[in-house]
Amino acid sequence: MNLIDNVIQILSPKWACERAAYRELLSRYEAGEINRFNDDWTPINADTENTDRTQRDIIKARARYLENNSDIANAAVGGIVRNVVGVGIKPQARTPLEALNKEIERLWDQWCRPENCDITGNQTFYEMQRMLLRRKIVDGEILVKKITDKDTVVPFKLQIIKSDMLDPYLLYAPKTNRVIRSGIELDDYLKPVAYWIRRKSPDGYIEYEPDRVPAAQIIHLWTKNQPDQIRGMSDLTPIIKRIKDTADYLDAETVAAKIAACFSVFITSEFGGANVGRGSKMDKDGKKLKRVSPGMIQYLSPGEKIETANPSRSITSAKDFVAVQERLAGSGLGLSYEMMSRDFQKASFSSARQGALEDRKTFEPMQLFMASHFCQVVYEEFMDAAVLSGALQIPDYWQHRTLYTKAEWVAPGWSWIDPEKEVDADIKAIQNGGKTLAQWCAERGYDWREQLEQMALEKQTAESLGLTLSVHTPESVQAAESNHKDNNQGKDEEHEPEEQEKSEPES
Repeated sequence: MNLIDNVIQILSPKWACERAAYRELLSRYEAGEINRFNDDWTPINADTENTDRTQRDIIKARARYLENNSDIANAAVGGIVRNVVGVGIKPQARTPLEALNKEIERLWDQWCRPENCDITGNQTFYEMQRMLLRRKIVDGEILVKKITDKDTVVPFKLQIIKSDMLDPYLLYAPKTNRVIRSGIELDDYLKPVAYWIRRKSPDGYIEYEPDRVPAAQIIHLWTKNQPDQIRGMSDLTPIIKRIKDTADYLDAETVAAKIAACFSVFITSEFGGANVGRGSKMDKDGKKLKRVSPGMIQYLSPGEKIETANPSRSITSAKDFVAVQERLAGSGLGLSYEMMSRDFQKASFSSARQGALEDRKTFEPMQLFMASHFCQVVYEEFMDAAVLSGALQIPDYWQHRTLYTKAEWVAPGWSWIDPEKEVDADIKAIQNGGKTLAQWCAERGYDWREQLEQMALEKQTAESLGLTLSVHTPESVQAAESNHKDNNQGKDEEHEPEEQEKSEPES
């Protein structure tokens, strides 16, 4: 009851009862009740960016701290990066001309080198993918600027910019008077028009005047969870407090374990302080013995006795506590306990496979996100620059740009848990038409065209050496050849007696 209800109760108890009854009727959901058990939990609904920007920087700083200092946080982030990007999400050109596809992929491989794709010349394109995904997970967002550089084979490079460089102070664009929120210039539909990015000198100092970069030149990687959201929050936000509490708990357990490992000896005297020093045994330097050495024999003075302090502490409770925290933190990121803890000792085949399948359902949307929001965007810019520079000769490119920029992105696959069972299942699926070779290769991170070309080359090489390998011959063909050989052998055995009978009269 609030103050008004208390006053009404004093003036008119009947009215107060009616108000309480009607309030009970209007309270349909227990989750919406406010009572003495939850009156300190009254969050409010507000604009997403207005609430996010007040805590974005501190959350980002805490997430980076855990990235640098917490093994649990690194296990989560590293597990996601390994499984989503791995050695890289790679393209397969899908133009109607196979020769052009090979030429595009050859040029793409050359452009992916550090000196061609990275404005700093430090990272390959696939190494940039791993760093971008890591920064998107930890920081919540990352920016990539498209830059024209005429000194490379394809005049196009990428510059990675931390989200810290977005200017948080500007409110309106100087010329257009458009609204600027948290460094992003927006139109009436909250669509980014430009990014206001602060400049940083080589010695690390941020300059005062920011640059206005059109949105077409920026790739902004972040996860949108609210309709009115314009910037990202760290993916670690739901589990930051849990990971920090677990780290603090482990630090306390480490200190306690160090203390428990200590062994101390105390000499007590019946006479108290009066007997201290009288008759006490001394070492060769005339000092009291303060350490216990192996094999030492020491006689005590009258009235003295030995008591030991041997503290003990069990690690069982700590192990169970950390396991629960890792399981909950993994659930917050969509990861299994095994992925978070790297503990596979107690997992059976069924539970390990189920956990792996659930993890893949977390990784596959992330792979699709990276392919569609980053890789394909870069690929289209690469094709435009290659055609404009003459590195690729495609006369009707601009008339059919969508056709020529079509690509299929192959992400790293996953290994089998039980190879024999899963390979048999894949073979049956392919034979029954439930899965194509292209789908199977994509699941493993292979290019199905390269797979067939390599198989053809191996078969041709083996035949040129006079070898016939069973791996190159289908089982049905092998069975038919075996039956054919058996039939021919049977016919030869039937004709042998007849030839002998014909030869006898002649003799």
